[in-house]
Parts: sequence; structure tokens; C-alpha cells
Amino acid sequence: MSIDKSLLKKFTLLYVEDDDVIRVELSQLLTNFFSMVHVAKNGKEGLRTFLENQDEIDLILTDLNMPELSGIEMIKKIRTLDNKIPIIFATAHSDSDFLAEAIKLRVQEYIVKPIDTTVLVKKITEVCEKNFFEMELQDKQKEFQKYLDAVDSVALIYKMDENGVISFANKSLLLASKYTLEELKS
Repeated sequence: MSIDKSLLKKFTLLYVEDDDVIRVELSQLLTNFFSMVHVAKNGKEGLRTFLENQDEIDLILTDLNMPELSGIEMIKKIRTLDNKIPIIFATAHSDSDFLAEAIKLRVQEYIVKPIDTTVLVKKITEVCEKNFFEMELQDKQKEFQKYLDAVDSVALIYKMDENGVISFANKSLLLASKYTLEELKS
């Protein structure tokens, strides 16, 4: 899988890590890929940063074990506000309790420390691509609905079953005919 930097540049990342060295090095790398990277040094600061920038953050990359507020606790609080934002955990843990909790919180991916940056960027790209295509699909569905509404407002549309009985009539037909759907069915 190739990395689409132009796609990643459309996204804003919240990166939460308590280890100073890892946080500085990885955040410098991530700024090359994203339009904006918000960085926090613990879960409490991560939550505050999310709350202050909720409308622009598209993805969260967070450590699991942190002081003041763990990654799990931070994500639990964020999920009460936004249940769709993609989340990737970076953790030294791979135990079943962690995995069960991550599944409950709908975490899209997790990466085991020490972080292989190539693997991390590939996983981030996969999550962003999925999110991008879902947003594109929603936009197309909204656009399609506008076209349907426009057609519905000017065209007289009905549907008949195999017996010639009307089973559907749009609003324009009902208004023009001055009949209800039940009256047209009989």
C-alpha cells in the first residue's frame, strides 16, 4: 500500500503521548503528513485539546498508559461526545483486557511499541482513506437526495404493482390530483 500524502494533508491529527522523546520525534514526523497535528502530553491534556478543537480533529493517535488520565479513560470521555472519530492506540500492551476495552470503544487500529513508523503511517493512511471515502459517500448521498427532491417537486411520479394498482405516488402527483394515496389505490 502506498502512502497518499495529499490525502493525509486533508486531515488534522490529535497525538497524545506522555514520553517526551517519543512525543517530540513522532510529532515532528507526523507534521510532514497532516495539515495540523495537535500534541498533548497526557490524557487530561489530550481531552482538553480535543474539546478545544473538536470540530477540526479528524483522527486521534494516543498512548494507552499515561499519567492523570489514561488513553482508555480519555477515549471513553471523547466517545460520549463523538462516537465516530477514528482512533489508533499506540501501546506496549497486547493483553486481552486491553483489546476487549479497545473493541468496546470502537478503536480502529492499535500499534505495539516500539513504534515502527512505516507501519504506523500505513495504518493511519488506511484509517484516513476509509474515513475519506465514507465522507465522500455521505456527500454524494446528500447531493443525490437534493436531485431526488428537485425531481419530486416538478414531476408526477407513481408506481403500479403487477395488477395495475398504484402503490406509490409522490407529493406532486397527490397535490395535482387532489387525491390521497389510499384513494388512488382503490
